[in-house]
Parts: sequence; structure tokens; C-alpha cells
Amino acid sequence: MKRIVSIKIQLILYLFLMTFTLSYVQGEQITHNIFNTHELNVEKDNLEKLQTQLQILETKEDVGIQNQKTRFQVYGQNNSKQASKPPIVINPNENIVLKKEMGDYDVQVYSIDATQVTVADVLQALSASFGKSIIVDDEVDPTYLASYINISIQKSPLQDILEVVLGMRGLEFVQNEDSIFVTSLAKLDIDTAFEYYRDKSIHLYQKAQIKYPNDRRIVKAYFELGNYYYDLGFNFLALQEYQIIVGKYRGSTQAKESLFKIGRCYDKLKDPESARRAYFQFLCRYPKDPLVADVLLAIGDSLTEQGHYNKAIDIYEKVTREFATDDSVAASKAQFSIAKTYMKMGDYRNAIQVFLKARWKYCSDQMRSEIEYQIGNCLYLLNEYQDAADVLGNYLVNEQEGEFGESASFLLGDCFYKLDNYLGAFQIFRKAIERYPKSNKVSGGICCMGKSLRAMNMLESAIKVLREGMQAFPIDDNAGTLAFEIGMCYFDKGDYWLAYNAFDSFVKQYPQDELVIEAMIRMADALLNDKKYVEAINSYFELLKTTNSDEIRRYAFNRIGECYKYMGNLQQAIKAYQIGLRNTKDTVRLKWPIDDSLGTTTSFKQHTQQ
Repeated sequence: MKRIVSIKIQLILYLFLMTFTLSYVQGEQITHNIFNTHELNVEKDNLEKLQTQLQILETKEDVGIQNQKTRFQVYGQNNSKQASKPPIVINPNENIVLKKEMGDYDVQVYSIDATQVTVADVLQALSASFGKSIIVDDEVDPTYLASYINISIQKSPLQDILEVVLGMRGLEFVQNEDSIFVTSLAKLDIDTAFEYYRDKSIHLYQKAQIKYPNDRRIVKAYFELGNYYYDLGFNFLALQEYQIIVGKYRGSTQAKESLFKIGRCYDKLKDPESARRAYFQFLCRYPKDPLVADVLLAIGDSLTEQGHYNKAIDIYEKVTREFATDDSVAASKAQFSIAKTYMKMGDYRNAIQVFLKARWKYCSDQMRSEIEYQIGNCLYLLNEYQDAADVLGNYLVNEQEGEFGESASFLLGDCFYKLDNYLGAFQIFRKAIERYPKSNKVSGGICCMGKSLRAMNMLESAIKVLREGMQAFPIDDNAGTLAFEIGMCYFDKGDYWLAYNAFDSFVKQYPQDELVIEAMIRMADALLNDKKYVEAINSYFELLKTTNSDEIRRYAFNRIGECYKYMGNLQQAIKAYQIGLRNTKDTVRLKWPIDDSLGTTTSFKQHTQQ
């Protein structure tokens, strides 16, 4: 604008001088003709050219003002459509060209073209452009950063460029406000590269859902997201993705499997009714589909979960009939499911027969291992411990690394214990604990080891093992049993005072344990054996308050009679024996004065009414 005004002023001055000169020449009639005719014509032409230039400049000025007004109006209507600024170009060396500019929605984007440059040079250029420090973990192999790459990416966010550059070398980055930290996948606590790239792809699918919500191809994004959530166990989120496909993209190739997965999600969400509705919808829509057998199996599993065992067996048998081929995976699964359903019904004999049939007709390498284990398990549940031990032992010999090796090992140890083979049981449990130290069966194994040692009269070793178990598992379900067994070891050892204290501690610490009554009996017996007869009688009376068992009442009164007999009070002993024999519940009416060595007097009525 200033340039145009300056040119105008120059033209006006030039015109004024020319007019003044011509007037002066004509007025004075100078004899010496300074300007001849040719020179005047030249000046005239120059004047016309200047006037033309002035008009052009004025026209450009008007157009510029008009364009400026137009841009201002558009900017007022849409702030996002601003006049583009030239990109900032960075050339750290002749092989790297990095451009920084504004993209859509006022987002800064970058373009990079690099040929035969190191990863370190690219990172350095990006750091200078972005204004953040890029810090590389010391444990990253230097050869990764020194390797040469060729790369060309146009108008992308910096994060996308970093992902490409670092991903080529198996690296990852974490950024904050001031810096970008580069490290390896292992340092980010990601198990496998597959999981890492799967998460990246899921992120892209989520972007696609936001950016292209109406594109028909977006159904794949919903399907893959559903599978992602399903694999992670987020069944409610997976269900939502699959339901969108079935409802909005019914004609897609993913709709069929999505409907099946909806049933699976409902099963895992413990909604069997909704699961079966989805499965029956699948059967109606796709009656000839290869997934029909899997759908029927899923319906049977759903019925089994609800306790409808006979209906479930009917469904499984339908699968064995309709898919009865020698290599039918569905039929073998159905036969196997029938056997497991019989196990849940407690019909272990039938379960064994079906397992044997499945092993003979359909057995595959994947199922043989579990069938062998389950047969041993059924025999154990039938209390046929010798046969169970044979089957489980054979399983462990052939399938030492099998899926059920842990359960089979501890179960085999229990078989040996119940067969009174205590040394064998101890050795099996010890090996099982060494092999599976993180198993939830370890505490039970330690308890059985202690019981086996006690049965072999190795009481000191048993106490040591049991105490180590209590220290390792102070709040475990078997902690109470471990404490009780310690008391039993002291009792068997004849150390009745320590036995009494151990049982007393057990009763106070585990008042709801099923062994409490047994512990109270052992407390009283310990006092009796320690010849503390008065305390023993009081302890038996405390026992009688806590139980209505006829057998325990007979036992308690018999022991009370023994205490009186040893105290020399035969009359009271006879009464106690008589009550034990009659087992009458009217004993509250009988009064027995007791002259104990401490000078206290108690009566049975007082004990029973406390």
C-alpha cells in the first residue's frame, strides 16, 4: 500500500515538472531548442506509460482490498478457514527435509523425507522441530539408533511419525509435556510384540469408528473391537460391539459369528436365558451353518450350568447323532460333555463308562489327557483309591507336563494316604509341592505331609512341618487344620499340657471351624490324661453345652464317670455312667456336688444352665 502511494506522488511531481518546462520553453522563446520534436515525443510516450502503470497499480489495489474483504468475511463465517501460512522447513543435513505446517482443524502436522539417514539423525531433527527433548533409554541397543533408514511421510502428526520410525526397530516411546522417552517393548511390561501391535490396531479401529461412522466397511472395526474385548474378558463391552453388528449390519459376513459371540458373552456374564435366546436365533437364521454343532454344544453347556442335566444330555446326544463321523470334533466334545454332566450329577459309574467310550471312539490327543485324569478322579470319588492311584499314576508317567498334572499329583498323594501308605503319601506330596510351589493346593499338601509323619509316629518332624505350614499360610483355609494337627501331635506325644494349650488356642482362633467340637473333646481328654480331673470335668460340661449329638453326650458322660472314678468318688461315677447309658436329656434335674481339690463346689445343673 505504501509503495502504491509513493509511485502516485512521483508521477504527480513528474507531470508538474513537465508542464512547467514546456510552459517555460514556450514563454521565453529560447533560441537554443533544448527539446526537439523527437525528444518531446519520447517524453510523451514515457508519460503515457507511467499513467498506464498507475492505472494497473490502482486496479491491483482495488482487487487486493476486495480479496481482503472477502477473506475477512469468510473468516467471520468459519474461523477454521484461515489464510495458509508457509511451512517451516528444516534441513539438518542434505538427506533430511522436515516441514512443519498447520493442517486441518488447526492441528500442526509434519512432513519428512529422508534418504539413507540414521534413526538418531531423524530423532534429532524431530526434537528440534517439536521443541521437546528426546531421551533414549540406556538399555536400548545403540545399533538400533545407528542403523540407516529411508522414510517419506506427508502431513502427519508427530506421534505417527515417531511410531513409524521407532516401530521399525522394535522401540516404543512415552511422552510428557517436556520430553519424549524412547525405550524397548520389554521395558514397557508388554508380554509380546503381538499384543503390542494388536493394541495399536485396536487404537486405529477406534479412530476409524469416530472418523467414518457411516462407512459400511466400518463393520470390521466393530467386529475386531468386539473380539479384542472378548479376549480380554470384558464381555459387556464385547457384547455391545457385537450387538451393533447384528442390529445394523445384519447382511455383513461378520454378523453370523457376532450373533454366536453374543451368546458366549451372555454365558460368561451368567445370563443363560439370554444366551440361549441368542443361540436359538442363530439356529433359525443359519440352520445349515458349520457353527450349528458349536451352538448346540453351547446350549447344552448353558443348561448344565443351570442344573438342567437331563435336558443338557439330550442336547449333547443330538450332537453325537447328527455329527457322528469318525473325525467329528463336535461329537467327541458332546460325548465328553455327557460324561462331565454325569459327574456333576454324582453318577460317577456312568461317567466312567462314557469317558471310556469317548476315549475309544473319539479320543484325540487333546482330549486323551483329560479323559485319563477324569477317570482317575471318578474312581477317587467312588472311594476306590487303589484303582484311582493306578490310573493317576499312569497319567503322571505319560503326561507329566499335562494340563492336569498338578491336580493329579496332589490327588495321588491323597490316595496313598487313604490307603495307609503314609511314606508314599509323604514323598508324593513333597514332590508335588516342589514341582508346583505356587499351587493353591500346597497348604493342603503340607497338612497331609504332617498327618503322614504323625501316622508314622515321627511327631517332632510332623510338628516342624505343620508349623512351617502355618507360617507360610497364616490365613489359608487349611490354617485351622494345621493348628489342630499340631495339638494332635502333642497329644500323641503325651505332652498333654502343650496339647491342651494348642487345642485351646485353636478353639479361640477358629471358632467356626468344623473341627472345634473335636478340639474341645481333645482339650478335656488332655486334662483327663494329665490327671487334672476337676478341670477335665468342667471341660466336658463346657463341651455338653455346645452339642446335642447323642454320641458325643455318651462319650462325655463316660469320661466324666472316669474322672470321678479316678478321684475315688464311685457314687458320682456310677451316676455319670448311668446317664451316659440312658442318654436322657433330663439330666438338668440331677445335682452332683463335687468336692474338688481346690475347695470349689459345682453341680451339673449349674454347668448346664450357664
